[in-house]
Amino acid sequence: MVKGTKQRPRVVLSESNRYLRVQAIDDVVGHTLLSSSTADFIEENKNFSHKSKEYAKKLGELFAEKLKKEGKKEIVFDRNARLYHGKVKVFCESMRQLGINF
Repeated sequence: MVKGTKQRPRVVLSESNRYLRVQAIDDVVGHTLLSSSTADFIEENKNFSHKSKEYAKKLGELFAEKLKKEGKKEIVFDRNARLYHGKVKVFCESMRQLGINF
């Protein structure tokens, strides 16, 4: 089981029918430190779903910036038994490009 701490939070990527969501969690005390969603940057004239690879990349960039503002440069990534490809891979690669270490 993957566990996170305040210094190195556990990051969980999940998806609903419409959106991608990500949380940074401190498992020692059971608190969510940061969270973001693709609902945060909905653009007009776009399709119903906001969980494509394009949105996964934007979410990774947004969340990496939030983590860096909080002084978190190292995380533990919890992929929830999902395969490391597609949206999960694009999300992780965009965070790595901005200096977040897994």
